[in-house]
Amino acid sequence: MKVLIVDDSSVVRELLRHIIEAAGMTVVGEAENGHQAVEMAMLFHPNVITMDIDMPEMDGCEASCLIMENQPIPIVVVTASYSYHDTALAMKVLEAGAITVLQKPQGPGHPNFEKDAAALISTIRVISDIKLIRRTPRQPLIKATPNLLSRQKPEIIVIGASTGGPVALKLLLMHLTPPVPVPILVVQHISQGFLSSFCEWLANTTGFPVQIGEFGRLAEPGHVYLAPDNCHMEIDSDGHIRLSNGPPLRHNRPSIGHLFESVAKHFKHRTVAVLLSGMGQDGAQEMSQLHSIGALTLAQDEATAVVNGMPGEAVRLGAVSQVAPPQKLAEIINRVFASCR
Repeated sequence: MKVLIVDDSSVVRELLRHIIEAAGMTVVGEAENGHQAVEMAMLFHPNVITMDIDMPEMDGCEASCLIMENQPIPIVVVTASYSYHDTALAMKVLEAGAITVLQKPQGPGHPNFEKDAAALISTIRVISDIKLIRRTPRQPLIKATPNLLSRQKPEIIVIGASTGGPVALKLLLMHLTPPVPVPILVVQHISQGFLSSFCEWLANTTGFPVQIGEFGRLAEPGHVYLAPDNCHMEIDSDGHIRLSNGPPLRHNRPSIGHLFESVAKHFKHRTVAVLLSGMGQDGAQEMSQLHSIGALTLAQDEATAVVNGMPGEAVRLGAVSQVAPPQKLAEIINRVFASCR
């Protein structure tokens, strides 16, 4: 496993080198700015790049764009800040082709050091196996089929996303035609601590009111609610959000499957469920349950998903009504609502 470290701080580079080499991986180079990162990526052909954002001469966003245009390599953004500014920049790097965002580990004396270091190593190992292909989707405009348009008007939209999901989620929301007449509940697996600024970024880029779900809040039409960090989110029959700290479901809390189970129980076929890019299988089995009771089940296509784990598993289970890029999934939802007016 060959890793290229990109960070303008020599102290941080030394810390990341220590963590990476202690895990048995090889650091092939250290870059202190984006120009060096691009050059070293072409020279050393690393399996993974850890990318800082704010750097002199060339920032992490521009460097990631150049790397992904010339020789796609899995990139994990490692940032030291939870601020809106840095999160917005991190989202731009994701749009440029990076895989995910992690909190920069503190020093060995920090109480979260072991957890942050383990998360970094685990992420490097997982994304090193992702095969990145720069492909331009060529799907024609999706036309909702009669069986989709004949459904009863949905009363809720639920969305599950993980690695590669933030950009896909933004695209889907941007292409929904306002006013959306139902609430939108989302479980997005994201590094702990980023959620608040991620909500702000999503609201600013999509125009939707976006907030973290609160226990007991009535979910309003046209509003987007994201599951809080380390907490399951569901919705009751009256449309009130419920939260719980129950055990993780298939290693995930919040769990997409947990949210999907609640809408299967209370909203049944009056549900639109969407699975976007993500590792693992969270939500796939529960989407199969929703599909079997007549809900509209949609999944991001393999060609545009950064990681086809979750949507691919749902397709394998026969749980998906339609597969398409995020913006085309939005068009399907728009057509369904338009047909119900």
